[in-house]
Amino acid sequence: MCTLTYLLNDNGYELFFNRDEQRSRALATPPTINQTSNAIYPIDPQGQGTWIAVTKKGLSLALLNYYQGSFNDNKSIVSRGELILSLLRLDGDIIKQFQMMDLRVYQPFQLCIFPEDLSIKNQRVQSFKWTGNELNLSEADLPITSSSVDFIDVSQKRKHRFNNIVDKNMPLSIQHKGFHFSTEAIGKYSVNMQRGDAKTVSISHISVNNTISFNYFDNVLLKDHDTTFLKE
Repeated sequence: MCTLTYLLNDNGYELFFNRDEQRSRALATPPTINQTSNAIYPIDPQGQGTWIAVTKKGLSLALLNYYQGSFNDNKSIVSRGELILSLLRLDGDIIKQFQMMDLRVYQPFQLCIFPEDLSIKNQRVQSFKWTGNELNLSEADLPITSSSVDFIDVSQKRKHRFNNIVDKNMPLSIQHKGFHFSTEAIGKYSVNMQRGDAKTVSISHISVNNTISFNYFDNVLLKDHDTTFLKE
């Protein structure tokens, strides 16, 4: 399970992302700046990839598993976390190059692309779903949820919670943050998810305007990690 929302403003945007994983999975390395790709992102030690990144120019990429797609039995399968790292190494139009990639080496996923100049004036969030058979442009209807368990119920309950917390006409950053840290009596429905076998392991908050900040909350160690730099 994972949950993504975003907020546009006059000067840029904010991106919020809850990563849900098995309790037995090794903890990710907090975000650090990669000088080669000029981007900041956490690293999953199991796949050596990432699920979220932002460049120094303000481009953000976020990846969710798409459990409703077709399982890929390709023997040359590559970790989905490698996809964002591959895209960060590209020059030029990332979206066009992404659409030309051979995605058959990946299990199904949803990729959200937040361009450098994204704001209220330029509302061009791109969301793609790789079903395992084809790549489709999908609606970035908030909140974006992935779940391997009771997907319809989970997504409906999270959407109801989102609509109750976030003002549709005047959404605020603090409302989005409240949503991502919110809990339910039945833990599997929570945005800040708690199940016997899995939980929300991290909550990321990226803010892009004249400066770029990445706040990463380790929800296991209950520790904040903050990085801020000037937008190039």
